[in-house]
Amino acid sequence: MMYINKEGEKNNIINIPNLLSLLRFILSFSLLFIWDIKYLLFSIILLCGLTDIIDGFIAKKLNQKTVIGAWLDSIADFTFYIILTLCALFYESDILMELKYYVIIITSIKIISIIICLIKYRKFGFLHTLGNKITGIILFINICVFILFNKNIIFIGLCISIIFSIEELIINIIGKKYNENVKGIFEIIIKK
Repeated sequence: MMYINKEGEKNNIINIPNLLSLLRFILSFSLLFIWDIKYLLFSIILLCGLTDIIDGFIAKKLNQKTVIGAWLDSIADFTFYIILTLCALFYESDILMELKYYVIIITSIKIISIIICLIKYRKFGFLHTLGNKITGIILFINICVFILFNKNIIFIGLCISIIFSIEELIINIIGKKYNENVKGIFEIIIKK
């Protein structure tokens, strides 16, 4: 199945990176039903993390980067973290209550950033900054440590997430044009 982008290039919608993002999206919903089966839960979360890492890598290596793929990757990531938060709220409410202010701050910043992006660029956008990638890796490791060893170090990832969520918000505020693949705020400042 092909589509033609703004530049007139043909892109294949069904490709390996897009299928990996779709798999992560689908697997995210399975978390709702397997929370009490710790090793299966860990395996699914690990698989979601791996698909998040390799979909972009494969897209670059096989020259299969598409606008739809970037959007699908963002939606799969967003879905994964929302469902993970909902599971934590339902199954681990005591821990989430300890972290509620971090979660509220991050969620508020992300929502404001999305609203600014919608108003300014007319796009429902998520940026693929280096900071967001670092945040994802650290939160992923924190969650795995919690599942396997019952050690709550998630606040470390949440603190880092606040910093990089603020960076994304600032990029959306000061950026002249929407670029989902911007590396970080310094790239915007240097281009000014």
